[in-house]
Amino acid sequence: MSPQAIDKVLCSIDFSDFSPEVLAQAIVLAHKYGAELLILNVVNERAYEELERVSGRLAMLNGVAEKAIEAEEEHRAEMMRDLLAGLKEGGLPLAEVKHSSRIAVGLPYERILEVAEEFAADLIIMGAKGRTSFTKALRFGSTAEKVFRRATCKVMFVR
Repeated sequence: MSPQAIDKVLCSIDFSDFSPEVLAQAIVLAHKYGAELLILNVVNERAYEELERVSGRLAMLNGVAEKAIEAEEEHRAEMMRDLLAGLKEGGLPLAEVKHSSRIAVGLPYERILEVAEEFAADLIIMGAKGRTSFTKALRFGSTAEKVFRRATCKVMFVR
């Protein structure tokens, strides 16, 4: 049995302190395999649920949750541009890798899996974030654990 080719890599980042290392690893691997790279960040919609509930009760706040999410998406798109520019300056072969980036809204693990399916990713790369060990993170039901258990492709965690 021969290993499956890696033609498409999905890299999920959360803009934590570990994100540059996670993305750097994804760039290096995509370059090595000649794979297309999609860089994804997910705005967690749960952070805006209470805002939506309040805005539904108060007419003067109508639409405030949507505006807040839109502003957050724009902010993260800017953070993505800055992160990519910094990695290019750091000498990573980003210019040699076919890549794109995307900001999505939803529950992080669900959106990561949906985008991986849409993109037909062969590999998902993400951080095993947090200060706890990976096994502890798995026990506490983190996004990483949910992606790991449900993904239909390979998953790689960067620590």
